[in-house]
Amino acid sequence: MDAGAVTRARGYRYLEHTADVGIEAWGPDLRAAFEESAMALAALMVDPATVEDREEWRIAIDGGDPGELLVRWLSELIALVDSAGCAFRRFAIDVLDGRRLEARAWGERIDPARHHPRTAVKAATYHALAVDAGPPARVTVILDL
Repeated sequence: MDAGAVTRARGYRYLEHTADVGIEAWGPDLRAAFEESAMALAALMVDPATVEDREEWRIAIDGGDPGELLVRWLSELIALVDSAGCAFRRFAIDVLDGRRLEARAWGERIDPARHHPRTAVKAATYHALAVDAGPPARVTVILDL
């Protein structure tokens, strides 16, 4: 498989939205799409290339369906940024069964000398929320800035 095909198999892109920003993320399964949505969120706030894997955060949430889990997953990451001053580098979804998500996030506390804030994200919303289990899996969510 060529490098271009690997790049297209998993990733994210930003969608223009009035006063907000949308994320479309995809991967071979929902775990990968959820991980990519988190990477898109993290990259909006701080350049992940400047972040080191110094700490690990474990996240466990319940939800009524995959869409609710996606919003709650991104909301939990936003809350960690706000409450603990985190910047994230990578993510791993360990469990995603439709009603439960267990994940790990790696990164470090924001160091103003190395991390330069980009965009403040207030919330993940249910507006235009879409979750397609695929394959390939694709998710869309709007973030309130």
